[in-house]
Amino acid sequence: MEGTNIDEYLSDADCRVETTNITGRQLNSYDIQTSTPAGYDGLMVLSKRLASKTISVTLEIDAVDTSILKEKVSALNGLLKSARYIQFSDESDLTYYVTYEGGSSPDDEAAKQSFVLDFLWHDPLKYRDEHTLNYTNAQTLNIDSTEPVQPYIEIKFDTGIKEWSLRNTTTDLNINYSHENVSSVYRLYLEDQTLTKNVTETDAMDGLNIESDMEEFTVKTGDQLVVTPTPASITIKYRGVSL
Repeated sequence: MEGTNIDEYLSDADCRVETTNITGRQLNSYDIQTSTPAGYDGLMVLSKRLASKTISVTLEIDAVDTSILKEKVSALNGLLKSARYIQFSDESDLTYYVTYEGGSSPDDEAAKQSFVLDFLWHDPLKYRDEHTLNYTNAQTLNIDSTEPVQPYIEIKFDTGIKEWSLRNTTTDLNINYSHENVSSVYRLYLEDQTLTKNVTETDAMDGLNIESDMEEFTVKTGDQLVVTPTPASITIKYRGVSL
């Protein structure tokens, strides 16, 4: 959790802490919106998206006495207060973005006991470590992800330019830019839906063509990207995801 192994952090000569069970990581569920068309039987599916889930972690604590137990629970509360993500030893390459929401209450009178921690998995995708690609126009992408990703893309030109375009030739999605002021560096943060220019990271969204497919722009293995005019360099950074 946040780079800290709970079992190792809380365990010492006076207390043993062990994660004994984890539930909620497996099958996904979906929020589905439907409508009943006039004059027809049944329902029409309007949209479908991943629903948030709860991951439950069972901890077993065996302390020499209840005063040690209370100290460990207090230290645990400190970790949980600011927890933004968790990882598990059997999936050490995956990160789960969560918010701690509560759980069962420890018994103040029992030095040895188990209790449950519940985490709201609000973004129910499993993220891998960040990858960096030095990319060449029209090169076939090899993306370490089972799902399409929205990457960070840095485009550098030899000189300042006012207009450029980025196209995924596989999906036929485009991002088009035009502005009266020139820049030689542009950065697209597609996960955050932001665009900046210059080394000072100046906001550049005012130059984005309204018909650009920025919200839908993704990449996956086999895709090809083309920047026009041809830039001096293209750097792609992404986090692989899986369901």
